Amino acid sequence: MISCTEFIPLYSEFFKFLEAKGGEKAVMDYWVHLSDTSIGDKTNPNSLAYNCEKYGGYEGARAYWGHTLTEEACDLYMICNPVKKYTYSVMRHCPSKGMLNSLKHIEPYHNYCEHCNVIYSRILKDYDIEYEMDHSMIDKAMCTELYYEKGHRPDFDYTKLTDECIVIDMKSEDNKYLHRDFHLIGDHAIKYCGDKYGRDWAIDFLTNFVINFYSPQIADFKAKGLVALKEWLEKLYEIEEASELLHTNLNDNALEVTIDKSPVIEYMHTLNQKPSEYYIEQTRTLYAAIAKESGFSFELIYYNDDGSTKFIFSK
Repeated sequence: MISCTEFIPLYSEFFKFLEAKGGEKAVMDYWVHLSDTSIGDKTNPNSLAYNCEKYGGYEGARAYWGHTLTEEACDLYMICNPVKKYTYSVMRHCPSKGMLNSLKHIEPYHNYCEHCNVIYSRILKDYDIEYEMDHSMIDKAMCTELYYEKGHRPDFDYTKLTDECIVIDMKSEDNKYLHRDFHLIGDHAIKYCGDKYGRDWAIDFLTNFVINFYSPQIADFKAKGLVALKEWLEKLYEIEEASELLHTNLNDNALEVTIDKSPVIEYMHTLNQKPSEYYIEQTRTLYAAIAKESGFSFELIYYNDDGSTKFIFSK
């Protein structure tokens, strides 16, 4: 399992992979596909399109971002005017872009933040909502966003608020960074890779992601052995609030891991979603690559439809 807290580097590396395959057009093609099939999925209660269908364009957008911005633990100042139907927000610190900026061992995709503009504006226009972003400060993990009913762009000074305005001042420390919907989009990306370029390419992408992104952890596993791998897995499931599903047995030569069920697959099912045929590779390919790079052997004993699995790392 790739944690949803590690999705942003996965996404950035996937954009780089696509650009290497087919230039910036290949990246744009994926963003459009993502917008149509994920952000625009009317069967997923957490999608933008579902919320716009349920509540109407403007209120649906408010409901969608109320959910996502909280779970992404953003630091922002937002003004909503439900009467004139506009929302203006200042992202003082975007945890996603901030994470990419802080990584020293991988280079972020050069146009990472533009995907927000592409995937959201295409959906919102179907509900007569205009969407604008200012990315001039993304090097500092800052941006501004404005959405409003078509033809009614507000002309306002946000320091002068009226009684009809709702102000939200959200700090990162107010919420936990645990946006589980990232699991769905991560699986979506690997499925897109496999369907478009073939399963071998999806496996190669995941393998290279392991080598690049997990290089600090791999260095730790090499230095400290299987105990470090055990501690890393335990921390991973603790972050995902699923520690009770993970069971480990460590001896001098092997680490046996049993997972009762996948918390990701269980979450997907609550949203009327199901994992792709490639989701197993976040166990099989991911841990095999970690083992190989760390100097261990890896054996997958079983993997079931609910994600319950057993595997062994050995010296």
